[in-house]
Amino acid sequence: MTEILFHPATPMPGPDARLAELDLKVEHLDEAIWAGLNARTSAPPLGPTNGAGLLDWIHRVGRLRELLVGLGWSRYDKWNAGLVRHPSKPIVLGALQGNRHTGDPDAKLRSDYTKGPAITAMTRDNDHDQFSLFSDFERSGGLKLWFLVTFPIVRDGRLVVLREVSQPEPTPQGQVIDHWSHRITLPPYDFGPVPGITPDGPDEIDFTVSLR
Repeated sequence: MTEILFHPATPMPGPDARLAELDLKVEHLDEAIWAGLNARTSAPPLGPTNGAGLLDWIHRVGRLRELLVGLGWSRYDKWNAGLVRHPSKPIVLGALQGNRHTGDPDAKLRSDYTKGPAITAMTRDNDHDQFSLFSDFERSGGLKLWFLVTFPIVRDGRLVVLREVSQPEPTPQGQVIDHWSHRITLPPYDFGPVPGITPDGPDEIDFTVSLR
């Protein structure tokens, strides 16, 4: 009689281990997120409607690059995309605003805005499905574009940032990014109480951040 041996399935690696494949750490991502949130406080009340969000993105990118360049990465400004490049692996990382499904692996993540020719060109060498292996970095010879994806919301008067690090599939110009090769979802980051916020929170985040 043939004996059949059943081996337990290998557990999926957690987010920290998956980030380590990219030589990233959660604490660096959170420092960049905090820098963006702090920058929102300098937006003038009568400034452009998108001013606070633009300041957030600029400082998020800047702090992320500052931290990673200190670890050997290099700034990568092709097409003014505001990226940072890994010193040895074909990986570039940028910052992107997602939607309310950011950080939820079972929900449909979408970028907040449609993408132009630069991002379209840079996703061309990305993986085409979620079954590609993390170790297979050299498969196409091209750079793999990843994003720190964030979305700030208010829950019960507290500022919470939804977050993940994800690689989009190749995306045509003029479309939002809504197909992803890899998603490394992270728990929401609770930044604490926000004064003057209604219980359900506003559609557009408008808050004061106290400096740490």
